[in-house]
Amino acid sequence: MTEEQVVWDELLAAGFLHGVREAHREATLALFNGLSRAAGFRERTYGVGAFELLESHLDRVFGRDDLARKVVRDDLNGSPGWRYGPYRVLLKRHEFGNVRGIRWDRDSPTKQAVARQGYVDDPQLTLPLGLEPRDTPGVVTLVLAHSATEEPLEMELFLGRPRWNADGGSAWHWVKQVDDTLGPDPRRKLVERTMPLWDDHEDVPMRLRGETKTA
Repeated sequence: MTEEQVVWDELLAAGFLHGVREAHREATLALFNGLSRAAGFRERTYGVGAFELLESHLDRVFGRDDLARKVVRDDLNGSPGWRYGPYRVLLKRHEFGNVRGIRWDRDSPTKQAVARQGYVDDPQLTLPLGLEPRDTPGVVTLVLAHSATEEPLEMELFLGRPRWNADGGSAWHWVKQVDDTLGPDPRRKLVERTMPLWDDHEDVPMRLRGETKTA
């Protein structure tokens, strides 16, 4: 069985994937209902807000139900991260529709190091992380890539193992979209979702965008 399938199955069975999907939806809706272009909202505002709100909502989701006993906060060099078993997940906001076009060699030093992790099916890319003193032995660091557009409101959420692509090649060893195809939520004792504080606004129509591949 491939690493992709093993990781996906474990995180799916734990409810981790359902948790990140829930957090991303709630954070995105909170952001777009709380900001408006008429009030000076710009793309940069969204970018910073989207990252911070998703971090906050992930803490909230992972702090309740069964996930509170399974998921721990595990930042890497100041980059927000959460770990379930041997899998740590960091955040990365990408250009909408271009998740496969991410250039890790132009990203932060931490993301560059993560993209350089050894990968059994691609041993020629096994390079020193350069983060060993502060990294956690035995941990595989993945990336949760997120994005959204306002008009129409569409969301993208992907989980994958980044690949060092200074050669201009693929940005991922593997990547999968976290969407409505996850199936039933395995989390137990789910708490009824709190109604959003912005319910005095009209509901924003929402649909999930299908994966867009970059040539």
